Amino acid sequence: MIRYFIILLLFTFSFPLNAADVKRPSTIHKVYFKGSDYELHVYKIYGRRDGKTMLIVGGIQGDEPGGFLSADLYSELTLEQGNLIVVPRANFKSIILFNRGVDGDMNRIFHKNKIETDMDKVVSIIKNLMSESDIFLHLHDGWGFHNPKYIDNLRNPKRFGQSIITDADEFKCKNGKVLPLRDWAYEVLEEVNEKIADEQYFMHYFNTNTEDPKTSFKDMRKTATYYALKTYCIPAFGIEASKNLPTVEMKVLHHNYAVNAFMKLFNIIPEQPQIFLPKPEFKYVVLQVNGEPHIIENNKILYLSKNSLLEVIHIESNYKRGLSCDVLGVNGLNDMGIPVKITKDTEIIFRKDNKVMGRIFIKISKSLDEQNWVFIVEINGKKRAVMNGEKIVLKKGDVIKLLKVFSEGVVGDNIKINFKGFVPSNVVNNTGDDRGYKIIIDSNFMKKYSLYKDKEVYPVVAKNNNITLATFYIEIRNK
Repeated sequence: MIRYFIILLLFTFSFPLNAADVKRPSTIHKVYFKGSDYELHVYKIYGRRDGKTMLIVGGIQGDEPGGFLSADLYSELTLEQGNLIVVPRANFKSIILFNRGVDGDMNRIFHKNKIETDMDKVVSIIKNLMSESDIFLHLHDGWGFHNPKYIDNLRNPKRFGQSIITDADEFKCKNGKVLPLRDWAYEVLEEVNEKIADEQYFMHYFNTNTEDPKTSFKDMRKTATYYALKTYCIPAFGIEASKNLPTVEMKVLHHNYAVNAFMKLFNIIPEQPQIFLPKPEFKYVVLQVNGEPHIIENNKILYLSKNSLLEVIHIESNYKRGLSCDVLGVNGLNDMGIPVKITKDTEIIFRKDNKVMGRIFIKISKSLDEQNWVFIVEINGKKRAVMNGEKIVLKKGDVIKLLKVFSEGVVGDNIKINFKGFVPSNVVNNTGDDRGYKIIIDSNFMKKYSLYKDKEVYPVVAKNNNITLATFYIEIRNK
């Protein structure tokens, strides 16, 4: 426990302590618990001029994409005045699984003092960030549409969606300071609803009366907003888009309306973030295999020797944040940057938040005498199959074309087939892949690759990322 607190202090104070001492404008990005299920990204954005500091937290409950995708947009914001602290994905594990709280509700443990779980560690960091802030916004998606009057099951006073939530109309701090939460919320709502325009989607004010003994929402005493309000005397608001809005884009837009209005209220002057949510696209992954880098594209097969050490070091996508990879059958949900020993066939799943955007397959390569690989070649215009380990005899003047190799129904389209001793003509960069070339059997092969000095026998080798999968042999005779 002592060791953890030392580490936490190092994490906490690795950011500048005084916003007045930092370079302006600038952004500082810090990653906590990297490579774990609870990986936490924090962005501190310092405006060109100093001012109020706003803390924005999204994704504390993993099935509320409007909140964490909206918060994400503010991570790259630049400011003319004031400062932002942005935590787009407070509960990365639950976001990956699109679950409210895989290990329990993270927004119901802020009253705890002990650090016992991984969630507690995340909460402890968020609490420290509150102490550096002047206002706290907590972004959520809630069911239905909050309305002061009961209309129907979806629109009534107990629904959380489309609301700005406070713990009190006014809150009197221990130092005597009074925070007019309701007045600020109404000022924001007026601006937000003017932009929404469609009355059925208006946001409404929602006071949970958290400290009232008769409140129907006693659980709010365990939440982040109440902790910030009571412990640090900073205005804290829950912003709830509705889970029942027609699109995720609309949820994000309504969150942005509210966040921008609060920023304006507290004189934090931003550049507007653009709402742009293209479909997540996995392009390729960079892996280290036994210390050597390899690039593998989506849906490809990577053949490895048993007990190879594999580490994912980079995911290339059309998104920078919210990315994770899961080597199935080992560790947790997020194996980014963790060396993994591969002992059996598996696959790696790549996600953007909870969306699977790609995968690659890992297969253990057997020794040559155990493989059932088959080469397909074309000799003098006729196709034939050549078994792994087989020797074929060709005569001078024959033409062979290497087409493909497969095993157990898996076609190795991404596997290189190299005729040892043959170099294609007019090729600047010889990749070692001789598939598709018309290879004329003549005397111009590199003799050093022949297995024998007294006769020409050349190996044709199928490889995947330096792992030899199969070999056949070509003996050349004059007649």
